[in-house]
Amino acid sequence: MLAVAFVLVSFSLFQVGAPACLPNPRSLSQRRNVTHDGESYPIGLWVNDWDAAYVTSGVVHILIEELLGYNVIETGPGPGTLNAFYALMGCARPLNLSDAGCGSGVTYNHINVEQWSEDYAKEWSEIQAKYPSRAPLDLGSMGYDGAISAYFPRSVLAESHFQDGNVLEHYRGWNASWSRNEKYFDTLDSINRSQMHPCNETRFMSPQPNEDYLRVTGDSEGLRALANGDLVSYCPDGYFWLPPACRSDPARCIPYLTGALGWWGVDDMMQKATAFHMPIAIGVARNWAEMPLNVKSTFYWWVPDATFLDLDPVGITFPPYDFNAYMRGDKRTAAASSAITKLVSQDLSTLAPNVEEFIRGLRFNMNDVMDMMRDKKATGDSHIDVACRWLQSNPESWASWLPDKTKCFPGFGLYDTDRMEFVSSRNDSTFLECRACESGRFSSRLDDKQGLTYECRPCEPGSSQPSGAALSCDPCQLGEYQNSSGSQSCLRCDIGFYQDRRGSPTCRQCPGGTTLGFGSVSLADCGCKAGFINVESGIDNLSCVECGEGLDCPALASRESLLSGGSALGEQFVPKLLENFYSQAEDPLAVFRCMGDLRCPGGRPGSCAGGLQGTACTFCQEGKTWDDEKGCTECSPLQVLGWIAGVAMVCIGLIVAYYALTSQNTAKASVLFTTACAFGMTITALQSVGIIGMMTVALPEGIAGIYAFLQVFLLDIDSLGFSCLAGNVVPLRYVASASFFPATVLYLLICRKLSGLLPSKWRWEGSKTWSTIGAMLQVGFSTMSTIALAPMTCFSHPNGVHSVLKYPGIQCGTMDHTVMVVAGVLLLLFGVLGFLSICTYAVCVVPKWSSGGEHGKVKAFRFLLGRFRLDSWWFGVLLLARGPLMSLPIAMATDYPPVQVVSVMLVFLIFLIIEVRSWPWKVPLLNVLDGFIGLCIILLVVSNALQVDAVEGIMQQFANTFSSCVMGLLGFSMLLLLIMTTAALFYQAALGGQQELCMFNLQTLPSSVLVSTSLHTTASQLVQMDGLELQQVLNSLAIYDINLLLNSMSLLATEVTPSSDSTFHFKRRIRSSSFAAPSARVAPPVVPESKVSQAEADVPSGSGRLTQAPVMHAYI
Repeated sequence: MLAVAFVLVSFSLFQVGAPACLPNPRSLSQRRNVTHDGESYPIGLWVNDWDAAYVTSGVVHILIEELLGYNVIETGPGPGTLNAFYALMGCARPLNLSDAGCGSGVTYNHINVEQWSEDYAKEWSEIQAKYPSRAPLDLGSMGYDGAISAYFPRSVLAESHFQDGNVLEHYRGWNASWSRNEKYFDTLDSINRSQMHPCNETRFMSPQPNEDYLRVTGDSEGLRALANGDLVSYCPDGYFWLPPACRSDPARCIPYLTGALGWWGVDDMMQKATAFHMPIAIGVARNWAEMPLNVKSTFYWWVPDATFLDLDPVGITFPPYDFNAYMRGDKRTAAASSAITKLVSQDLSTLAPNVEEFIRGLRFNMNDVMDMMRDKKATGDSHIDVACRWLQSNPESWASWLPDKTKCFPGFGLYDTDRMEFVSSRNDSTFLECRACESGRFSSRLDDKQGLTYECRPCEPGSSQPSGAALSCDPCQLGEYQNSSGSQSCLRCDIGFYQDRRGSPTCRQCPGGTTLGFGSVSLADCGCKAGFINVESGIDNLSCVECGEGLDCPALASRESLLSGGSALGEQFVPKLLENFYSQAEDPLAVFRCMGDLRCPGGRPGSCAGGLQGTACTFCQEGKTWDDEKGCTECSPLQVLGWIAGVAMVCIGLIVAYYALTSQNTAKASVLFTTACAFGMTITALQSVGIIGMMTVALPEGIAGIYAFLQVFLLDIDSLGFSCLAGNVVPLRYVASASFFPATVLYLLICRKLSGLLPSKWRWEGSKTWSTIGAMLQVGFSTMSTIALAPMTCFSHPNGVHSVLKYPGIQCGTMDHTVMVVAGVLLLLFGVLGFLSICTYAVCVVPKWSSGGEHGKVKAFRFLLGRFRLDSWWFGVLLLARGPLMSLPIAMATDYPPVQVVSVMLVFLIFLIIEVRSWPWKVPLLNVLDGFIGLCIILLVVSNALQVDAVEGIMQQFANTFSSCVMGLLGFSMLLLLIMTTAALFYQAALGGQQELCMFNLQTLPSSVLVSTSLHTTASQLVQMDGLELQQVLNSLAIYDINLLLNSMSLLATEVTPSSDSTFHFKRRIRSSSFAAPSARVAPPVVPESKVSQAEADVPSGSGRLTQAPVMHAYI
């Protein structure tokens, strides 16, 4: 392409300065290029590299530019005929015959004249067969034929006529028997042999021509046989072959010079010289084009050619050409004349048909061509100048070549250059010419009084034509229209329209709805847009309704395709239910939301996974139970026996719990107490996480299974195959779970009654029984709250129906739901609120009971009070209230996950603040762990908040990773509780004693001796201070220091000096004596001598020593 661009630029520069040759030529502005696929370029004129081709190409060049009005660029020159073949085919490298690069492409060469293609008939046939769509076209003879013969200078002819009257134009005038023509030519001896090829380097050595010579002439003396049997020509002097006419007397031989190593006429002339007794000695010149000009001789030549024009050569006439004889190798007759033709590229008839017509009518006379070559040789002018002089001198010779400018060919039409428009009449042909029809028009036949021509008519509405030089317009295809005439293209039907007929000027409107896009081709393409679905059958009428949540409705979705799961339009047009959504085949658009993964696969309505049945795929067949991995599985006898064994273990466990939970309790934390607290804290934390797992947010896949497992701690007995025992009746299963806690209370009361039959040692005490009941209710209080609120936790489906979150097969407002609500309300009123009210009342009055000596009442609530410090006895009620407060937002705002997240987070934040402020647990490490667990739970709620809106990509990865890390921290806390419990079981010592674990207390306490000594010393110093001095000191203390002092005074009044009559109790608290056994006795502490000595040493100097330190009571 760079080479083409360079040629075009050079052409433009040449055109600017090129003068016109003919009168009234087309100006440069009026000339035009040809156009193909939007590319414009001049007509390419390939020039052969010989004189006749140059001058004839110059004539063609001038006539096309100045009279036909096309820009022309000369290309080449090509040294041979084959180069022209390749050039007109569009080959990239036409001068390279071994690799011309004839791939597909545009040809920039369109015309070649003076073409000797007859000599290349075989190659021509191969090209026509191999490249039928791009092979050149032969437009016939140039008007003359090429002639090959033996020639001699015209001066010799004149001399022989004058002296002897010989007729040298005829072969008979050369017969040595009656003519002596050698005197008119140079002798063989006068020729410099260095300018000749030796015979052994030329065609004289070819066996086949010599065999033909021997067979035709019988002259064996002019040949020699080589050792291998090949016949070769015999040259006596090594340079010239001598014929029989002068072989015995070489002085009579007339030189005949040829070239190309003898391929030009050697074998022909050998046969003619012998047959007609001509004294012609044949030799091959090294410089054939120059030597005949310097040596008077006969020579090989052809016409038209300018090589020897200065000699004005005369050809020798031989007998007429005999085709059959030549085919047999007999070349005694004249050589065949060669048809000299014109070639054009195949696309010229489309690009410029009038130019092709001009080339077709082109006819030169041989004399005209020869005259132009003589002119060029004489003047040395360019071939364009020579051609111009000939055109100016011979207008009658070329006028008939030009086509009628108004005779248009198919693909073209009449064009008025003055009005610059296509016309349909040629009455006034002054400014008319033929031009290729432009896009939007087609070439139509026009018959008038002047004959046949063509006009360019605009395309009718409903059709178009994007290409130029078209013979017809293309009708608009299906889905297209065109309402204007003369259009280059059709328009696609807009959305909501279609066209099922070709060649239409308008589109048809869909009866309703829309189409998938532009260019719809049938009524079947009409349908609802994406997000809507056609609820009507058939396509004549559309009724589009919006697809709600859970339905994926592509464009053109219909109710039929939703039910069938297929569409004639293709898979991509089939609406379907999304995963975790369900609808029934009877009402496929009423979509239910499925709770739980892998239950509703989506797709067609009515589809459930794992053998599930019912609305929203909620239950298995009778006799089967749901397994998250296997789906619905058959109930086994082991599952039924497992439930029976489980009930039995619960009953036994409650009896064991009575004795374990009602052992002696003190102000200090015992081993059993620590174990029980750690276990209870673990259960409470797991219940809290289970409640968080009930929030209606999309839980991360990595921890969704953990949440599901922790539902067991909320008494989710359905996940344990309870349906195998209770069947598929959901209200019955719910009532059974709601009855668990009332049944537990009743069972413990029955055990209390039946214990009266046992010995007095094993009989259950009333206060301890109530404490055991309270402990059971306290441990399961969050679970009880969740169960009570479960029927009130209704979530909405996309179809507007509400279902119970925990039992999605139960629709809210139905009879089954009413039964469940009644059971839940009873449990809420008498179980949750009743127990919470009793505990709240007890917390309010227990300090009074404790100070009033009503220790039995206090012991009845030891489950509520015993885990906490005596000045934080009220913390148990807050711990109880946390469970219902977490479950309540989930029940009241089931469809509003943000409300759930904010509410649960607020509950835990308030609870955590109070816990940090009060530090309520007796064991310091439990305070730290409980606070850390609370923080982890808050972070877990935060991680759920990240899932409220759909997140993707990096944000999704962050949310999942964050949730997993928080769950890991929570698990680590549970592990610490387990380690603490295990350590307490192995380390048999009361916490707070002399051998306590600092890991549990988070500190090391001083000995009681040291404390008592220091306390007594401090009391003595206080006694010595006067009232005014003490008031001044107190006034300078901060509020926190005052509170610490008040707490200390309350502690001293209630615990250290309980027998005193002090009435100043600034801070309410419970006396430790309220938890003492009736027969408890006070034992003096056993203190090692070393510690006593150390304590005495630590007493400040100047203070009085105590004779006996007060005893810190420990109840046994």
